[in-house]
Amino acid sequence: MIRILSKGLKILLLAIFLLFGNVVNAQTTFSKIAEFKIDLLNPIQLIDYYPAKELFLGYISQGSKGNKITLFSKTGKVLVSEFLQGEGPNQIVESINQIGFSEEGTIWIHSSQNLYVYDQNLRKLKKMPFNSQYNVTLYSPKKLNFFYEAGVKGDYSFISQPSGHSTFFGFSDFLKENLIEIFNPKSNSLYKMAPVSERSNFSKLDPSIESIYSPVYSLDKSRRKLYLTTTLDDEISIIDLKSQDVPRSIKVDHGDFSVLKSSKISLSNIPSTGPITLGAKNKNIYVLSDGSIVLEYIKAISPGVYEQKLAEDKNYHHYGDPNYHRLIFIEGGRQIGGDIEIPYGEISMLLPDDTFLIKLLNPAEEEDFTRYGIFELR
Repeated sequence: MIRILSKGLKILLLAIFLLFGNVVNAQTTFSKIAEFKIDLLNPIQLIDYYPAKELFLGYISQGSKGNKITLFSKTGKVLVSEFLQGEGPNQIVESINQIGFSEEGTIWIHSSQNLYVYDQNLRKLKKMPFNSQYNVTLYSPKKLNFFYEAGVKGDYSFISQPSGHSTFFGFSDFLKENLIEIFNPKSNSLYKMAPVSERSNFSKLDPSIESIYSPVYSLDKSRRKLYLTTTLDDEISIIDLKSQDVPRSIKVDHGDFSVLKSSKISLSNIPSTGPITLGAKNKNIYVLSDGSIVLEYIKAISPGVYEQKLAEDKNYHHYGDPNYHRLIFIEGGRQIGGDIEIPYGEISMLLPDDTFLIKLLNPAEEEDFTRYGIFELR
């Protein structure tokens, strides 16, 4: 009788193990729930979203003329569009590096020297100095990230560096720098956090990577947390914005990121063709409302395949090829499953309801409009 129960118990435990294993290893996938298009031939990027009025903020590239900062409706209709780079009374002389909606729906624009406030008609309302240590000039704007200092509404703090963009090039020793610089207009203070020297792979970092090494981060404003990694990293740090403590870090196992397994992370260990880097890098972090994390990274491409692609398209780079982009899903502080492919295109942003806005690309056909899909993870 004891032997029978023991055998039955073994079978039960095996069934539980297999069930749990299937749940853990079940591959996360995307499911499309909506789609819209923008009837413009020019390249478009959507950068931020204002849920109260269901507005998208982005820009329309006009080539040598520059970028038109644009507000779109939720269906893709252009509502207002202006060249804000220039010398006119409503324009900005410096480069426009970052843009974003405030909580109230006004539009912040961070230039290389100042912070501007515009209304939803793209009329300038305010200008204040925002001088960073990092002299950055971008040719197309990125998302401007902010949080409430001490949790008080109206007391905004802004992160100087766009996520994923290197600001260390030109530093004699970037290994002594901090990853994040923060500006608070109310107190007119500038402070830094997250030293490069505290990354878990710091001992492997070589000074030669200064031009491709940068912070990759996302803000969880409700929990006042900063989720931080770097372009060349296998760890995500969760930083308390009030205390600046790092109570938790999460190890990441990429499917294809060979340089992280090298004894030295240097340019000599990263594939390239001349000045063009062909290696892997982390690109974005998305934080869902339940605290789950999605890390987007780009796989490496071999020089041979790159040259073949370049022969077909002189503007090709694998960083802009969705076939090389992968996602890693982290839930409850640990990675679930392996790499996840992104369907049809490139992720533009995570929307407030935990769905993803993805620019849909059709490499087989040149379309005279831009399509976007809204996807959920399952």
